[in-house]
Amino acid sequence: MNRPAHDIHRDHPATGPTRWVTADERAAYERDGAALLKGIVPDEWVAYMSAAIDRLTQHPDPSSQNYAEAGQPRFFGQSFPWLLDEAFKAWALSGPMPVIARQVLTGADSLNFFYDQVFVKESGTPKPTLWHQDYPYFPLAGEQILRIWVPFDIVTDRSGALHYLKGSHRWGVVYEAPGSGRISDWQPDFDAEYLEHDWLIGESEPGDALLHHPKTVHGARANSSRTPRRAVAVVYTGGDVTWDPHPADMFHNKGQTGHVTPPALGRGDPLDCDLFPRV
Repeated sequence: MNRPAHDIHRDHPATGPTRWVTADERAAYERDGAALLKGIVPDEWVAYMSAAIDRLTQHPDPSSQNYAEAGQPRFFGQSFPWLLDEAFKAWALSGPMPVIARQVLTGADSLNFFYDQVFVKESGTPKPTLWHQDYPYFPLAGEQILRIWVPFDIVTDRSGALHYLKGSHRWGVVYEAPGSGRISDWQPDFDAEYLEHDWLIGESEPGDALLHHPKTVHGARANSSRTPRRAVAVVYTGGDVTWDPHPADMFHNKGQTGHVTPPALGRGDPLDCDLFPRV
C-alpha cells in the first residue's frame, strides 16, 4: 500500500477524542443501529473542520451536489472531500474519528477508512433526506461498517436532525436502491408508518457525534430553521468487509461519486488500497 499518498500537508489539531466511548454507548449502537455520543469531539477540531466546510461550500468543486430544486436554498453535498482538501484528510486519517471507530468496532482486527461526505442544509432548505439505508449503495460485503456523522451547528428536528429507525439494521432486509432493480425488498412508506416505530432523533450540537450502521433506516426533514445544518460523515470498515461491486453501487452514480475511479480490486478482496487506506 502506498503510504506516502496519505501524508497530510496541512497543519491540524493533534488531539484525539475528549473521552472514551462508553460500554452503554456501544451497547446502544449494537442494539439500535444508531447512537449519540455527547461531547466527544474537541473544540479545536470543531473550529478546524467548520472552516474546512466553509471553504468547500464557498468554492465548490464541480463534483459537488445540490440536492435542492433550482431557486431554493442549497442542500449541498460533496463526496470524497478528503481528496480535495487536506483538512478532511486529516479528519479522516489522523483526527478523533478513527479512534472512535476503533472503540466502536471492537471485534474488528483491522480498520480501513472507506470514504467521507459533507452535507450542508442551508437555512430554509425545503428538501428532505428521504428514508434509506446506506448499505445498498456500498460496493461492500460484511457487517463491520460504521458511519460517524458529526454536526458543526446546533441540530434540531426543525433544522434537519436525522431520524434513525431503531433496530432496523437487524431486520435482515436490504431495501432496493432506487432505480437499480438489484434488491428485491421494496421499502415501506415510513412516513405513513412513522408512529408505529421507535426512532432516535439525532438532535445534537458541535462536539457530538452520531453513529449508525449502514443497514439502519434513516432520513431527515427539511431545514425550516434560521440556521444552517453543516455536517461531515465518515465511514470506516473492519476486517470482515470485502469488495463487492454491483450495478447500483455508488461508483456508478456519475452525478455523486462518479468523479472517483474505483480501485482495481476483485470481488471478495480486502479493501486495503490507496483509496481505502488502513488507519
